[in-house]
Amino acid sequence: MLSILIPEHNCNCSKLVGDLAGQCVNESIPYEILVMDDASSMFLEENSVISELPGCQFIESKQNLHSARIRNRLGQMASYSNLLFLDCDLEILDEAFIHRYVEAMGKAPVLVGALVYQTQKPPVSQMLRWKYGRKRECLSVDVRNKNPWKSLFSSNFLMEKAAFDQVPFDESFDEYGHEDTLFGLTLKKKGIPVLYIDNPLIHNGLESSEVFLSKSLIAVEKYETIPAMRSKEVVENVRIFSFYQKIKSLGLSDLLAFKFRFLEKCMHKQLCGPCPSLLLFDFYRLGYLCNFVRKRKRSCPEA
Repeated sequence: MLSILIPEHNCNCSKLVGDLAGQCVNESIPYEILVMDDASSMFLEENSVISELPGCQFIESKQNLHSARIRNRLGQMASYSNLLFLDCDLEILDEAFIHRYVEAMGKAPVLVGALVYQTQKPPVSQMLRWKYGRKRECLSVDVRNKNPWKSLFSSNFLMEKAAFDQVPFDESFDEYGHEDTLFGLTLKKKGIPVLYIDNPLIHNGLESSEVFLSKSLIAVEKYETIPAMRSKEVVENVRIFSFYQKIKSLGLSDLLAFKFRFLEKCMHKQLCGPCPSLLLFDFYRLGYLCNFVRKRKRSCPEA
């Protein structure tokens, strides 16, 4: 029936696994929960108790494999025909999480839950990630299902194993950024339906604004460094890439790169402060991309 697959790195997910196991038992379904560690240096002892739970296994890895490889390995190890992929830093909202997925099985080969964020504001150091999540990621099921392949959430989704065998995760991604975009587009190309359902989990593992900003810039760089990111399908699905192409077509990219260099420190301070502006966050990433492309073309004219 159900294989729950959780990649884990430096996160104590023993409570999450215990809660999931309890719900599976209550549903009276065959299940397994496989947690694969990604060369963690923390919480190994805490997570080792997972293997003591019925149907659960904690698998240590000394080698840093990254999320895509771990998910593929977990998918290959899975015993059942329905694969529920979850991130390790999530919290269950209520007792019906597994029940809602079981009820929805068969409606589409890929079912996507969602993420929600605590209503209480986090520390200032995490404000940007919290605000971005609440404003940009917490869209309604009706809105998501208008274009279900766009920006697919891999943090909380169920996939039939037959579909997973057709579309494994792209292991060329070993850094943050747009893995979900390409995954969703590949599902679309393969003609595999995706359905969003109202079945969220709480995202507790908020990164600091500094870390989130840094990872966001790594994601932006992929437009220039990975040719597939400049394809029409990807650009149409990633707003920053679409904006960049419009700016470039108007001959304004160098001007925006100059403005970014001039205002970078001031913008960075605002984005890492108590009231980050998401509009400024967009401008910061767009300006960074203009400047990154400019520098790369100057250092590697043939690139």
